[in-house]
Amino acid sequence: MALIFHVGITSNARTGNWAALPALPAGVDPMREVVLSCAAPFHAGHCTKDQATDDAGFFFYDAGRNSLGVVDYTKITVRQVSGSSASMFIHSYSISDEGPEGN
Repeated sequence: MALIFHVGITSNARTGNWAALPALPAGVDPMREVVLSCAAPFHAGHCTKDQATDDAGFFFYDAGRNSLGVVDYTKITVRQVSGSSASMFIHSYSISDEGPEGN
């Protein structure tokens, strides 16, 4: 099973910079099923890390557990929708594996 629980991150406020997800271990295929969990609404997309502008596409996600589907993990950036920062928890797994069940 290639399920990886990544180190939690504090994603920046809406007016702050886009944050990259924690790095994958060496040799892991970046095309993965990615699930983000956060207590506050957030944006996830392909905007430039450490840049404040919306220079690429992104989606709005409600607070809670949200699956991004199979994506290139290394290109995902995130930030909060509101003015405050919040902790985000990430897990991902290989597209050839079944993910965990339940909430």
